[in-house]
Amino acid sequence: MGSSVANTEPILKVRDLVKDFGGLRAVDHCTLDVYPGRITGLIGPNGAGKTTLFNLISGALAPTGGRVFFQSRGSGPMTDITGMAMHRTFGLGLVRTFQIPREMKRMTVLENLMLVPAGQRGERIWASWFTPWRVARQEREIEARALEALGFVKLSHLADELAANISTGQKKLLELARTLMSEPKLVLLDEPTAGVNRTLMAQLSLSIHLASAQRGVTFLIIDHDMDVLMSLCDPVIVMANGAVISQGTPSQVQADPQVIDAYLGGRQPVGQPGGNLGVA
Repeated sequence: MGSSVANTEPILKVRDLVKDFGGLRAVDHCTLDVYPGRITGLIGPNGAGKTTLFNLISGALAPTGGRVFFQSRGSGPMTDITGMAMHRTFGLGLVRTFQIPREMKRMTVLENLMLVPAGQRGERIWASWFTPWRVARQEREIEARALEALGFVKLSHLADELAANISTGQKKLLELARTLMSEPKLVLLDEPTAGVNRTLMAQLSLSIHLASAQRGVTFLIIDHDMDVLMSLCDPVIVMANGAVISQGTPSQVQADPQVIDAYLGGRQPVGQPGGNLGVA
């Protein structure tokens, strides 16, 4: 990795992380760093432990061993978030998405976004009774932010559509817009392009790139599409059997013999057609 990374403190540190499910070790003494402002890819063959690692980082699962540290303040000591509940990591600016979108199906696309900001005045009955003008003003502000987020991901034309009625690719774009509404520091994207057609995949990739470049959002991405991931991410981290086996630029990891062996038993380079490069 470049000198700009070497001279920057990580936003996320994973140290010696372990997760056992009975007699199965899904994550095996995993250690990695994610640097701010970057789009980092996380790849590996099926069963490598990537989604389990996301669950450990975000607080969906508690680890068997090891620690996770997150730079929630911008500077100063990192916060130990090991085993911290998901609503608390979310409050610190660490947001994750899931392979299957979790939209509010009976709400409109716009309403899905307007739900995101925490601490809304309209949630308190007394505020609605005694200061309705403040509630209305905040709602207008949130609506403006939501419309801006929809414009950012090119979904403005669907603002009034029920979320249940939009396509899988549009739901993935909606999920990205929802994360941006929370003003995150780090977003964990779990297979954002799965089930997405090529046109919407290109829009999704562009939106991720612009969120990083223009808004300073840091991304850690698992994806099964090697072409998308290798063109979008730098650096790339490779897992196999629950542990990190390689990391570097896309070209470096594609040429790493350990990576080739982990995917294909040494028969074919990563990213070349004909190989089974699905990542679960």
